[in-house]
Amino acid sequence: MSSGRSGSREVAGRGARGEAAPAPERQGRGPRIGPLRITPARVFLGLALLGGLGFLAYSLLLRDALQVPLMATGFAICGIVFGIAAAMSIGAVLRAGREGRDGTAVVTSLAGGLLAVGSMLSLAAAVIMAMIWRGPGAA
Repeated sequence: MSSGRSGSREVAGRGARGEAAPAPERQGRGPRIGPLRITPARVFLGLALLGGLGFLAYSLLLRDALQVPLMATGFAICGIVFGIAAAMSIGAVLRAGREGRDGTAVVTSLAGGLLAVGSMLSLAAAVIMAMIWRGPGAA
């Protein structure tokens, strides 16, 4: 193989000077789904998001005086989950940047930004639902 920048030849498994290349590190231990590691935080956030979305679906089917506060609660749960996931993506962006994985850092930062936007939209919907529930006379 020829390196385009320095013009030196590298033998497979050897560095530019002929010494043995270090063994590739394991990509983390533990269970995985594709490239994503399954961590307790991710499991907790996934369950919380499913719970919040289920709560929203239930509140859409419910037709009584509690429909609006239940919707506000569901939106608040989803907003908090999206906000925590956006904050966790900051750490992933920093790790990817330190490891020199620029493409991963860019994609993760875009996903984190979308999660932050989703968080703000969900929290805004929760506030609007709470204002609707209180009625026009409450200030």
